[in-house]
Amino acid sequence: MRIGFDAPEFLWLLCLLPLFWVAAYRRRGLGVVHAAVAIGLRSLVLLAIVAAIAGVQIRWHSDRVAVMYLLDQSESIDAGRRREMFDFVAANVRAHRHASRDDLAGVILFGREATIEVPPFSDDLPQRSQFSDGSLRTDATNLEQALQLARTAMPTDVRRRIVILTDGNQTLGQAARIADRIADDGIGIDIVPVPTQSGSDVLVEKLDMPAQIRRGQPIEARVVMTNFAAENSDAPVAGRLQVTRRSGHDDQMILNQPILLTPGKNVFPLRHTIDRAAPYTYTATFVPDDPADDARSQNNRAVAFANVRGQSRVLLIEPATEPGAWAEFADRLREENIEVVVEPSDATFSSLAQLQAYDSVILANVPRVGGDAVDSLQWFNDDQIEILVRNTQQLGAGLLMIGGPDALGAGGWTGTALEKAMPVDFEIKNLKVAAVGALALVIDSSGSMDGQKMQLCKAAASEAIKMLGPSDHLGIWTFDGATREVIPMQPVAGRTHMLPMVSRITAGGGTVMYPAMERAFIGLSQTEAAVKHMIVLTDGQTMPNDFAALTQRMQQQGITVSSVAIGKDADLSLMRQIASIGNGKMYHVHSPRGIPRIVMRETRRVSRPLIFEQPAGVQPQLAQDHPLIQGVGSPPPIRGYVMTTAKDSPLAQVLMSAAGPQNSQQPVLAVWQYGLGRTAVLTTDGGQRWASDWRTWDDRKKLIAQLMRWLNRPAGDAGKFTLATVVNDGQVQVVVNALDESDQYLNFLEMGASVLDPDLEPIDLRMRQTAPGRYVGSFPVDRAGNYFVHVVPEAGSAPLTTGVSVPFSAEYRIREVNRGLLEQLAAAEPRGGAAGTLAPSMASGDADPAALNPFRGGLDAIRSIQDFWPIFVLIGCCLFVGDIAVRRIRWDFSGVKRLAAKRATKLQDADASKLQRLQTLRSIKQQAAGSAMQESEPSALLPAVETPTVQTKPPTLGSDDAPEALSYTERLRQAKANARR
Repeated sequence: MRIGFDAPEFLWLLCLLPLFWVAAYRRRGLGVVHAAVAIGLRSLVLLAIVAAIAGVQIRWHSDRVAVMYLLDQSESIDAGRRREMFDFVAANVRAHRHASRDDLAGVILFGREATIEVPPFSDDLPQRSQFSDGSLRTDATNLEQALQLARTAMPTDVRRRIVILTDGNQTLGQAARIADRIADDGIGIDIVPVPTQSGSDVLVEKLDMPAQIRRGQPIEARVVMTNFAAENSDAPVAGRLQVTRRSGHDDQMILNQPILLTPGKNVFPLRHTIDRAAPYTYTATFVPDDPADDARSQNNRAVAFANVRGQSRVLLIEPATEPGAWAEFADRLREENIEVVVEPSDATFSSLAQLQAYDSVILANVPRVGGDAVDSLQWFNDDQIEILVRNTQQLGAGLLMIGGPDALGAGGWTGTALEKAMPVDFEIKNLKVAAVGALALVIDSSGSMDGQKMQLCKAAASEAIKMLGPSDHLGIWTFDGATREVIPMQPVAGRTHMLPMVSRITAGGGTVMYPAMERAFIGLSQTEAAVKHMIVLTDGQTMPNDFAALTQRMQQQGITVSSVAIGKDADLSLMRQIASIGNGKMYHVHSPRGIPRIVMRETRRVSRPLIFEQPAGVQPQLAQDHPLIQGVGSPPPIRGYVMTTAKDSPLAQVLMSAAGPQNSQQPVLAVWQYGLGRTAVLTTDGGQRWASDWRTWDDRKKLIAQLMRWLNRPAGDAGKFTLATVVNDGQVQVVVNALDESDQYLNFLEMGASVLDPDLEPIDLRMRQTAPGRYVGSFPVDRAGNYFVHVVPEAGSAPLTTGVSVPFSAEYRIREVNRGLLEQLAAAEPRGGAAGTLAPSMASGDADPAALNPFRGGLDAIRSIQDFWPIFVLIGCCLFVGDIAVRRIRWDFSGVKRLAAKRATKLQDADASKLQRLQTLRSIKQQAAGSAMQESEPSALLPAVETPTVQTKPPTLGSDDAPEALSYTERLRQAKANARR
């Protein structure tokens, strides 16, 4: 450690000190002490200022070494080899770390991401069992992130080195581009190569197929496979190659043949023709005859996506309880050359890929929960609803909801994501025309309901809250040995305040149901609602009471009651009696999982006031001039529809309306643009009940055809637009080349694009022009699955649709150590030091940890510097204030002198008093000694000594001899007084 200066050239200013001393010596007016103090302070001030200007510093050197071990935990390395790494680094630290030098060692584990397992510390590394339990994602290798983390994790006041144990096969990031920055920081890099998995392995590289195919066009696809033969083996691998094609629910095996794979790449052609327009997903799978010939089964499958263009196709979903009810409607569409596929609501789509075969989806009077019997209840779960919405919003498909007694708000769709996608709200916002419904839930909360039953009952109550409109009323009561009012009967309104109340319901106690039903009856009877309904849920036997009379009173007041008996121990006869008298329905469920569907099914009863029926009929009015209704005349009257409210948005357009309650105008046909797609609502039915006169309407077929063509995803010629995708470094690059009819580049296009990941979550994709006629965008992929890409080149053009299939991680593709990258990293020369070491491989399994010494020299010495000039500035300021005080203030020390004199006087008095006492004691001692000598005989050898007479009585003041008897102090005082006179 030593003192240095950042700008030593300013130290010459110290030469001014002698000149300052000479000038100060010649000045007069200060005493000697004052002058010495002032000159000293001024000299120190000048010295501090010069030191601050010169940038005074404390500098020291450190020979400590910090080593960070980076352990590759990706799937390309055997699990056993990964465990050996921990033992290797622990032994390496014990062999070479200098404890006396206080060297540091740490560990970073990396796969898809990097994490600090052991921060740098001055001790040996822990045992393998003390490391993490495998929470790190190992389906990728991100060496760049691990190096960056090691660079920032090590302290900067020591010499630093990184030791990497890896096979060098990075699937994310670019480690080479950060190596130079690490070397510039003076950090050395040592490499310990780790071999990949051993043994032979077969990899299905890819299934190469055109993304855009025309119907009837011959297709030649290729399956590319690689046989990584074991070392010193040239034997082929036998197995079977299977290729399947999936469209919607249909799976078709188009190839299943035995093959023989020679070492290296193998290519197998796949020739076929597609006669039906639809999106297809192809899967190629290799099945080895001997599993020992294939080390990994995860890389034996490849997936490809193909889109075959053709005429428009529509998926019409009809209620499962009414098969064939919409056959006539479908026939009218087919007459307009629109291909229609009719499916029941209980056997429809389950994935987004299945909907890619259709340009539009129609929900024809379909309730969210349908059916009557417990075992035949069918419903649209949240995932299916999300698929419908994403298919429109992100992929541009059309979506139409047709009304009926079980559709829209009356069908239980209120509060769902589907309502948000429609141009109308499924509830009446104007309270003057709102027909209110009221629902009471009576839930058994006895001890037998604890667990799954109670959780599902609470989930069912929450769904009921979401399904009801804001003006509807809801009350919830629970019962065990006592009755509890969870939510008193009140309007649903914002809903959010009710959900926490439901979540606090607990189970425990006996079963007494009558008081709870009675209180729920009182709550319903005091509510002014058009429809009043009660649902009772229990799983046991209750105390006897007159339930028949109570239910009869409810029936007389227009309150319906449905009952749900859960399990085999429920009182079925009582529950059946309650439902029968209450004009409701009795459900007996053996599995609690059916509870939410039943409650949602029964909640629809409360939505019946949303249905407006007029037997005499009401005349619909065409409200706006729109291409969809161009050339369509005035429609015949309708006798009913489901009441809704048009969304408060300029995008929502009501094209047809009809008179409603209190002379209000209600939407009959409304449309709008939703994301990349379009949605529409027809609140009346398709001619089954309310709009039966439309069957003979001349313009009906034209209206339906124009509506569907307006909704459909554009399916015409894609022009000279080409779409390609490339997967690289965890990113999918989407490239669109755009040409016009004369093969000239199309520039400055505003392309709309969207991507859905395997969980149907949207991924941001922005297309930017990078060259004439070339547009590029990219999005990340971090797991296996199908990613759907949808690009609309320009307004009104046919979309470009493709799928990117990621069947397995790139970790399973790589079989050899990337020695080129490892040598490049080890060769990086740190600033002021020597290049790193490429150690022997761990291939043998018994690599010697002592062979590599990462704590060695070869690194630039660490010089630490601490600036001290701010401290000298502060010292100079303080001394300057003292210097001013000494020079500008006249110091009067007379008071100090007086205090000193008084102190001296007190000390003298104390000394005189002590002296007088000593003299008195000495006199007394002498008298005592004289008396003793007189009493004894005088010695012959000693002469007689005359003993002086001691006056024991002190003289009195005023006598003649008083001055001689005065004390020393008194005499001193008299002398001072005389001196003053």
